[in-house]
Amino acid sequence: MMKLGCGTVLFRKFDLERSLDAIRNIGFEYFETQAVGPWCPHVNVETDDPENLVRLKEKFGFKAITGLWSLNGNIISNPNSVASGIRTVEWAAAAGIPVVHTGDGHKPEGMSDEDAYKTLEERLGLILEAAAKNNVTVAIEPHGTFSLTAEGLQKMMKMGDPSVLGINYDACNIFRAGYVESGNGKSGWKSAGNGASEVEVLKSVIDRVVHCHTKDINEQRICVATGDGIVNVKGCVELLKDYGYEGVVSVETEGDNDTFEEVVELAAKSYKYLNEIIRA
Repeated sequence: MMKLGCGTVLFRKFDLERSLDAIRNIGFEYFETQAVGPWCPHVNVETDDPENLVRLKEKFGFKAITGLWSLNGNIISNPNSVASGIRTVEWAAAAGIPVVHTGDGHKPEGMSDEDAYKTLEERLGLILEAAAKNNVTVAIEPHGTFSLTAEGLQKMMKMGDPSVLGINYDACNIFRAGYVESGNGKSGWKSAGNGASEVEVLKSVIDRVVHCHTKDINEQRICVATGDGIVNVKGCVELLKDYGYEGVVSVETEGDNDTFEEVVELAAKSYKYLNEIIRA
């Protein structure tokens, strides 16, 4: 049976320990976090001791930490993505985290697709070398110019062996063809054109999915509880279930809620909705 997790990014405006306590009390047995401060300052791979996160996992009784979002994950446009990606992989390995999320990022203006793919393959290759040494899988999230289409994801998956390279599937990003580009202390919305069918894209790459986000949005493009929005999360989770996927489906938002209580309510509602699908 697939696992049900929650990202601490929902609580990015709040203290990590308090957030983990709430996540566990809702019923989640798995969690993931991010190393993309100041956007989500819950982990700093340059200064934090990974053992401290392990201790928090054990303190609250989680079974595992499922993923860690890499600092400077926009690989094509940010040369710092290599060093920080390698550091994130090493940190994840020390904390027993099996998957590091990253993305292709937005192709700079004036750069050809050919050059962009070449840059991506060269930089990603260096990160994958570190992943192989540390027994970590790097997961590309649909989060950039190429990864928001089936063709782009398939082309990227040819850049590495399945033992070290997979996909962190985010149906919402596919649906809206937009994403937050973060790095070097800045973030902003980018667009990659018209959205594709989140279920059809998943079908084309399902054999490479190693982690999954269940972000959902309403008509105003604001994150809501999973199942309350317009993204076909249900269809994607059911497809993964039928395929025999045994990885995690992890609740995610952009963490924009202003009160702790609002986040807890959203996470609890998402947990109930997903649990019913998984156990049906």
